[in-house]
Formats: sequence, structure tokens, C-alpha cells
Amino acid sequence: MTQMLKKNANDLYKDFRYEISKKVGAKSLLKCIQCGVCSSGCTVTEYVDLQPHRVVASCLLGLKEEVLSSNAIWTCSLCHRCTERCPKNVDYSFILALLRNMAVKEGKIPKEYSISVVTIYNNGFVVPYTGGLKDNIDRRRTRMGLPQIVPPKLEEIQFIIKETGLGGLVEEEEEK
Repeated sequence: MTQMLKKNANDLYKDFRYEISKKVGAKSLLKCIQCGVCSSGCTVTEYVDLQPHRVVASCLLGLKEEVLSSNAIWTCSLCHRCTERCPKNVDYSFILALLRNMAVKEGKIPKEYSISVVTIYNNGFVVPYTGGLKDNIDRRRTRMGLPQIVPPKLEEIQFIIKETGLGGLVEEEEEK
């Protein structure tokens, strides 16, 4: 059951819908007719606080804080099922990626994601590929006839993380 949210009209971010639509162009959420087809096909809908069509509705209503603080923008698996099913061709997956970027810029990122960014920044892998774990992985790959893992160019990964604005997350985590 959806929880009732009361907001004062002055607390709404009225240009939020236009800010998003300007960045996504023809994939605009302004075309959404709230049919719910995106939510009916969503593979993670039971795990999120806002279903896809509700995220779009919240954006249209100017509920910026609620959207950028929602676990829905982080829980989505980006399978694109919602986008494929939309009768109005609203690219929800693209909009979600934009919302994630906006949330990061405002410092609204779940702890587990910021920790992953730091791990990738420091060693190039989501799971540290060092020490005993590296030896174990290498041994299993050899046994299976797989080629050795080529380590990524760490300076390129660090450059990308800094350029995309995620570098601030790394600095925050390292300060803690």
C-alpha cells in the first residue's frame, strides 16, 4: 500500500520535470501517461519504495528530494524491460541513470555504492584482486583452462572516476 505524502506547494521543485526532460530530450518523462505498464513488468518492483511509474509521477510533481533519496533509483537492475514495454517510448532506464547521477552530485548515495566506488578506484576491481584471493582465483582459472586476468589500467579508472564526479565519494570515504 502506498503511503500518503503531504507536501506544501512551496516545497515542490517545480522545474524538476523540465530539468530532467531537457537532459533526456525525446526520451522525456513528460510523455508518460501513468499506465503502469513499466511497473507491471519490473523485476525488482517488490523491493523498491517507488515503482517505476511512481518515480516518473514524483518527478512530474516536483518531488525531487523524495526521488533522489529513493532506493528505487539504486535497486533497479537496468534490465530495460520498462523501457521496452512503454507505449509512449519513455526511456525509464535512461532517466534512472540521470537520476542516479543527480543523486550522486547531491551526495545522496547508499553506503554500499560509495564503498564499491572506493574499491574500484583503489584496485580496479569491485572485489579486491590481491593476496590469497588472487592466488585462489588464478589457480581456479588455470584449472578451468581460462586465461589469466589482465589487470586494468588503474590510472585510467581513477581518471574516469574523477571526471564523472565520483571522485568526491572516494575523498569522503578516505576521510572517514
